[in-house]
Amino acid sequence: MLEKIISKARRILIDAQQRLSAESAAAVEQVYNDIVALKDFIAKALYAVEGDSSLDALSKKAARRGVFEQAGRKLEVIKTKRRDPALNVKFSDTPAPTTPEDDLLQFLREKEIRDRLAGMTEAQILSLFRESLFDETNPLLLKAILNSPAGFEPVSKETIKKIQQIRAGKISPEVADEPGTVPNLASLVEELFSQLKTELDSLRRNELPTRLSHKKDSDEPPFKF
Repeated sequence: MLEKIISKARRILIDAQQRLSAESAAAVEQVYNDIVALKDFIAKALYAVEGDSSLDALSKKAARRGVFEQAGRKLEVIKTKRRDPALNVKFSDTPAPTTPEDDLLQFLREKEIRDRLAGMTEAQILSLFRESLFDETNPLLLKAILNSPAGFEPVSKETIKKIQQIRAGKISPEVADEPGTVPNLASLVEELFSQLKTELDSLRRNELPTRLSHKKDSDEPPFKF
């Protein structure tokens, strides 16, 4: 439940962290955290409903509908709270500007990762991290490997070349440029909210009493022969 939307939000967050300012990335992270918290609220509330032995099947259906209605109200609060000016930026392929201190900190982080990988074989590294290397869900690990000094790469040149080919010019589909435009971060967040509302509405409708969900069909006149 909400997994696809959360996955999409996470990919947007990763792109923001790589390409935008720390302020904008932090704003996206808060949106992501709010969506995860909303999912956790729904899961806990539904678990409580299913575990309530005092409710019959019809009452549980009404209670689940109430959970999704409450989640919808929480979403409206999140939307109001997250109208952040830091989201009003556009993506580009140019990473956010950094200071010398940022560059040094980044180098030390990458070096620490390379030091940890030094005692591992390529097979072990790929066994543990293959998915995150190729779908870019661990950008720090990815940069540590791609920025390795020549001759000290943790994996083979063939693997590095494959990673580079996959990510060459890559921006996740959610932030890919449309012809002649650069996507606006705020619009992507609004789209996430819209998809969340659509899914919550669908889940709520699924909990309507059967006689109501089929009322339209029952109101139709019988066939005439």
